[in-house]
Amino acid sequence: MILTLLSYRLAFILILTLPNLVFGAGTTSVDVRIQADIHSSMHMEWEKLSVNDQRYQDMKAKITIKDGWLLLPYGLYVELQTNDKDRMVSLRISDFVTGNKQNKINNKSVYVSINGESLQPASKDLALLYPEDRALLKKYILLFLVKTMPNHRSGKYSANFKFITNTLP
Repeated sequence: MILTLLSYRLAFILILTLPNLVFGAGTTSVDVRIQADIHSSMHMEWEKLSVNDQRYQDMKAKITIKDGWLLLPYGLYVELQTNDKDRMVSLRISDFVTGNKQNKINNKSVYVSINGESLQPASKDLALLYPEDRALLKKYILLFLVKTMPNHRSGKYSANFKFITNTLP
């Protein structure tokens, strides 16, 4: 499902319930909840990609997944555009936590592949739209990987994925 969001401010919060870390590779049931408040000069469309989506498979084929890494069984297709010459849009990912908040996967263990390119750490904001991209329609396919650690526990996790905007001087 593609959703176009236009409004005043960008505070796009995407909450994805992560699948069980042990059995996640075969799971396609991921709950998505969205809250949005978008600038009027901003255009955004997004679509959750399942494992069966050809775009997901194409990007998966471009990346190398090493032992100890888990590719989450969903991705995100995003289109961004702004007419504001001073606007920058970034992706911010929170820590993954279980429903009872007893188990946590730090966002330092989470990485993002943007359009099948090398992995970017989710512990930093990932810039997707720069001021020099003004009026250009930028398209991204984002895949999420977790570097598993001995202290990670299996379970159902949630995380906030926020598209944030900054107006540069």
